Amino acid sequence: MTLTTAGAHGTRVRSALAAAVGLALGLGLQLLDRTPVIDVLGSVVYIVFIACLLRAIWPGFGAAGSAATAFGFATVVELSQLTELPQRVVDAFPPSRLLLGSAFDPIDLVAYAAGAVLAFVVQLVLVGTARVAASSVVED
Repeated sequence: MTLTTAGAHGTRVRSALAAAVGLALGLGLQLLDRTPVIDVLGSVVYIVFIACLLRAIWPGFGAAGSAATAFGFATVVELSQLTELPQRVVDAFPPSRLLLGSAFDPIDLVAYAAGAVLAFVVQLVLVGTARVAASSVVED
């Protein structure tokens, strides 16, 4: 189940485009008034962005692997907010708040799970067909 060079390139391009859309949506949400709905949407988009970025870097990683890794990464970041480390980083470099957040919120963990499911579906729709086509070519 390895990708051909052409399949990997197509996966990389579609994943990078999906990541760019996710980044644009996430940054756009930062411009809106902070509400619980906007916070949850931002968390969902954060996971989709990370998963698609991972898939753009490693096209053979797979939709499930990249979605699970994005969920795991975000969960570690969220749980780290129970310590003072992220706040120290934000104090030293304020833009890092976009990555590290500001305070632990258990609702974010649920949003990350939803984002992982959405990232998996997005990758199946936009990227998955290249993987299926590539693996059938390699197996023939």
